[in-house]
Amino acid sequence: MKDNYDRPRTPDAMERMADTLGLSIEAEYNADLVSRRQLDRAVERCHLCADPDGCDVWLEDHAGGSRVAPSLCPNKPLFDHLRDGW
Repeated sequence: MKDNYDRPRTPDAMERMADTLGLSIEAEYNADLVSRRQLDRAVERCHLCADPDGCDVWLEDHAGGSRVAPSLCPNKPLFDHLRDGW
């Protein structure tokens, strides 16, 4: 198991999105399915999101879960790959 101190701190919205999609960023990272570099870039994309309010609304509307990330999410491709496998 990896030392989670090495894992970048992910924004709350990114963690909520992963949870809504049935994914665990920590588990994916520990299983080497996503690299530190990929997570660093994903964190940056989340911080630079053009529609954080839209993200919050989408997350509230899909509190029961969803299989697909919204198109407004800058990390949709990453979440899709984590869901479907590389």
